[in-house]
Amino acid sequence: MASAGPGGAAVAVPRPRSRTDRAATSDVESAAWLWALPCALVTVALVAWLGPPLSHVLYPTTLPVLPTVEHNPEPVEDTRFLLSLLGPVLLAVSVVWLAPRLPLPRRAGAMLALGAQLLALGVVVLCFARQFGPSWRIEFFTPAQVALGLAGAVALALLARAGRLTGWRFEPRWLTWLAPLAAALLTGVWFLSYLNTAQTICSYGDCYNTAFMADETFAVLNGLTPLVNHTAAYGALWPYVFAPFMLVLGKTLFVWTLLEWALVVAMLLALYGVLRRVTRSSLAALALFLPLMAFTYYAGSRDLHNPIAIYQQVPMRTAGPFLVAWLVARRLHRGGGDAAVWPLGLAAGLAALNNVDFGLAALGATVAALLWTEPLTRARLRRLTAGFGGGLLAAYALVALVTLIRAGALPDPAKAFAFARLYTQTGVGVWPLLRLFGLPLVAYLTYAAAIGVATTRARRGAPDRTLTGMLVWSGIFGLGSAAYYMGATTILAIATLFPAWGLSLALLAVVAVRQLASRRERLPGLPALAALFGICLIATFVFMPPARFAPWTQADRIRSAPEYAPPDAEPLAPPSATPGFRRFVSATVDAHGRLVVRHGAPVAFFTATGHLLADAYGIRDVVPYTGRSVFTAQQFDEALARLRAAGGNTVIVPSLILPRVARLLVERGFRVLTRSGWRAGVPGAGIDAGDVVVMSADVYPDELTKWVDARALR
Repeated sequence: MASAGPGGAAVAVPRPRSRTDRAATSDVESAAWLWALPCALVTVALVAWLGPPLSHVLYPTTLPVLPTVEHNPEPVEDTRFLLSLLGPVLLAVSVVWLAPRLPLPRRAGAMLALGAQLLALGVVVLCFARQFGPSWRIEFFTPAQVALGLAGAVALALLARAGRLTGWRFEPRWLTWLAPLAAALLTGVWFLSYLNTAQTICSYGDCYNTAFMADETFAVLNGLTPLVNHTAAYGALWPYVFAPFMLVLGKTLFVWTLLEWALVVAMLLALYGVLRRVTRSSLAALALFLPLMAFTYYAGSRDLHNPIAIYQQVPMRTAGPFLVAWLVARRLHRGGGDAAVWPLGLAAGLAALNNVDFGLAALGATVAALLWTEPLTRARLRRLTAGFGGGLLAAYALVALVTLIRAGALPDPAKAFAFARLYTQTGVGVWPLLRLFGLPLVAYLTYAAAIGVATTRARRGAPDRTLTGMLVWSGIFGLGSAAYYMGATTILAIATLFPAWGLSLALLAVVAVRQLASRRERLPGLPALAALFGICLIATFVFMPPARFAPWTQADRIRSAPEYAPPDAEPLAPPSATPGFRRFVSATVDAHGRLVVRHGAPVAFFTATGHLLADAYGIRDVVPYTGRSVFTAQQFDEALARLRAAGGNTVIVPSLILPRVARLLVERGFRVLTRSGWRAGVPGAGIDAGDVVVMSADVYPDELTKWVDARALR
């Protein structure tokens, strides 16, 4: 039920419940808790028993990697993670199909449900306790934060019980634009540390990883086309969006980080839009948004104690999915029904093409949100399938239009899966699971709870379809996107779970507040208190802004040029002021064997900033990856084939990865530049390493070596 007054926007008012409603609701919720325990036991059994044998079926072979590339294939762990996703699915099926067919007396059901809740609470307490032990080493939530979270949960429960958090009848219109404006300003200020120049990135950001991500945009600026002749590891489509702005504003790292910052603000405003439609209150949405925004910041900086800007997760991978979430919430808020579904398919398809790891999770979450909230008649399913499928085809057609204009070729969807397949089959960048009991398990249980609550709401026909749909969306997306953490299960990678986890906690808090306000139970239930504790816990980050990046220090930081730069870093600054370095990098061998500088000459860079350097020096880097992302002989041969097909003959290799590729270059007919000319041999083995010509610049400390195809010397 909703009401509005003069000059006010409509806001939700909880509907009084009858005794019949109370009995039916209690039965459905108790059944969910009753079935949660056997579903968990079945899932654990499947994970333990089927993981090893099934891994041989899902991952029959591994891809060999180049020498010195660190790798650790984990087929059993990957298989067990996939099996663990069955738990929430089994719970949803049990609530919908088994619970109505196997009813229990109300009192017995309530007692058994309480037992299941106590057991789940015990697991959560154990997980929080384990984060303080030596096995995890980092306290993401300090004892003080836990204490504040508990106090906040009790306070919110009392306020909700008294009806102070619900039932607001009027909302001034000025608040409907002031609240999102405040959300945008606070987000922009909070994420100012995302702004960096080439001179500050190594001190105030992660210059190593930033080089890979920024170079994907410079690949587009240098003439390559993602999904056609370039394969991106982080985002295949965002470079198309960034490149035109950089052509106008300047092809510098500062402009690139400015665009990343703007994308973060847009992404988080989308989450505010989700919360605004769920709560139907601008103030309530803002109150939930602030903890979620502060929590998300640490997903983009990883380290709570020394935060630095890392763009690979927030926003490169998460912006697309959360913009999709906003569209889903918008459709559900407007009533769904006969409204067009194809825009959701279009957005979800674009998110999947941009980054398959998170995009497929968003696509699956969107389908689930529609299924959980739409009447499942045959006619309705046909319309949903046709509309959503049409949107997916439209996403491919839109990208195809761009690639046809740029490269005269259709996009290859297999390239969207290339790095996901590579990381899985080679184990590059993969670490074993640290511990079972810890914060990641709490996040998993939160996602399962969101799916379970959404299913019970759908089962009993709860009136607020927006809340139901976004609960299941957040749960499915959280489980799917957690695959990233399961690959890179380092301590700091736990923070990559924060955005999806925070969204689920915020939505569960809305359910808890409304449940307490309805006074269906004499005492607050454990699930409601747990949800309130979760949102209060992450709310403590609102009072812990990163002091190192205070807003009033940002201008001085950006203008500064710190002296510190890691010796093995590749700062994102083209060293155009160093003529010798510029000529060394851009010169190629002509038909007479002479080194000449030709505009547009094809060169293969195996550096993390090859496309940036090539664009700055007026040549073309033909490597279809970020150069340092070449991990297999297959990728290496593909890059050399592209070089020869383009009529090129020159390869640039950093000394840092020379042991990885030197022998392969020699075997494929390349010679290295030495003080005595071009020579065939491996530096340090067949050739004296001190005789090899290397070049570096003050702003580009990584030493580079130059190789040429021997056929060009004849």
